[in-house]
Amino acid sequence: MKTKLITLLTTLFSVFILTVQAQDDCALKYNMLKTDIKTKNYDSAIKNLEYSLDNCANLTANIYKYGGGLIKTVLKTATGEQKTKIIALGNKMFKKRFEFYPNVDPAKAHSDYADFLVDTEGDKQEIYSHYEEAFEIDPTKLGVGSIIYFFNAVVEKNKENNLQLIFNTYDVTVEAMNKKVEGYLKIVQELQAKEEAGQTLISSEKRKLKISTQNSKALGQVEGILDQKIEEISTCEYLIPLYKEEYSANKTDVQWLTRAINRMFKKDCTEDPLYAELVGQYQEVNPSPEASVLYAGLLMNKGETAKAIEFFEKAISQETNSDKKGKNLLKVANIFKKRGQTAKAVSYAKKAIAVKPNLGRAYTLIATSYADAANSCGRDEFEKRMTYVIAESYALKGGRVDPSIGVYAANLARSYKANQPSKKLVFNNELGLKSGDNYTIKCWINETVRVP
Repeated sequence: MKTKLITLLTTLFSVFILTVQAQDDCALKYNMLKTDIKTKNYDSAIKNLEYSLDNCANLTANIYKYGGGLIKTVLKTATGEQKTKIIALGNKMFKKRFEFYPNVDPAKAHSDYADFLVDTEGDKQEIYSHYEEAFEIDPTKLGVGSIIYFFNAVVEKNKENNLQLIFNTYDVTVEAMNKKVEGYLKIVQELQAKEEAGQTLISSEKRKLKISTQNSKALGQVEGILDQKIEEISTCEYLIPLYKEEYSANKTDVQWLTRAINRMFKKDCTEDPLYAELVGQYQEVNPSPEASVLYAGLLMNKGETAKAIEFFEKAISQETNSDKKGKNLLKVANIFKKRGQTAKAVSYAKKAIAVKPNLGRAYTLIATSYADAANSCGRDEFEKRMTYVIAESYALKGGRVDPSIGVYAANLARSYKANQPSKKLVFNNELGLKSGDNYTIKCWINETVRVP
């Protein structure tokens, strides 16, 4: 009996020692994995990742965080047999991640796996299903390339029989991107304000400003790509019958009404009676400053300008959230601009900037308004072309405060610079002005700029 007890204890002790040893080995291999990646010793890192997946797959979710970055890096230069081996390891890693850590950042996990499958020419249906899974969990987790790939796939699969799904996907995607952009723009605004106050940014702040600027710019470009893709199907000819058909089932759905109204407004479908009906319904189910702005827009369409302005001002004064107030003011500015009341449009755009200084679209609205007025704001060619100087400055400012519209703003600025007074015009101007002198632009603009 005593011998059996000693044997049992010895066995248990051996198992305990082996378990502790295995845990120690796992911790060692995991730490070596991190060190290898940091020092770019990728051959050793791959071996430590393989060991971790085979022996310690549930040690920590960070195995997959580091492993994903490692495989993405190694794949860039891998060829032949090595590439085949890395692809197999990547598939194994993601499958184990879903097995052991299905609830740790699942949207990013599915998006990352889809990205991996795209890079390795995996099955298209599997790629789509993982992007779809990520999108349904949290669309903000999809990267720039992932968004474009997924949206293109949605359009191709549904353009013949399910336009509403395409519109819904577009709306959710743009809303998610705008949410991410807003976060980046707050960082940009905060750090730019420090620079403008004469403070020197430390290296981490400079890096943060650079990354936030680049990310918001990239997301802004994605929205432009999505707009181009949806342009051919997002017309009044398609939208009006679609929304008429779906209206009764969605008339109390604030989100559906918001998206339908915004799309019809953006595509200039506001003359159709359906638009007025949607706005009236929105006002009924969601009384709010934004609803009042839309209703005031309807009054403008009916020619009741004084009453419309009354509603605009009331709506703006009721809004307490500065971000929403700025966007509502910009919406008012756009309504006036569409109706050709440019001076009022600029006035409201400037009010929007005063409330929300990083509202880049307000700056570009002013820039385009000034450029459009060039022929009517000056007696001769020199004075008229000086209008493009102020237009360029607003376009550049818009791109600076809001990098998400950086490409659009830069294109505007470039075209306005090309139309500014030539050296010959500056030299021969009748006012006797020289380069660097101040000049006040005539008519309703009434802003002072320097002669180029």
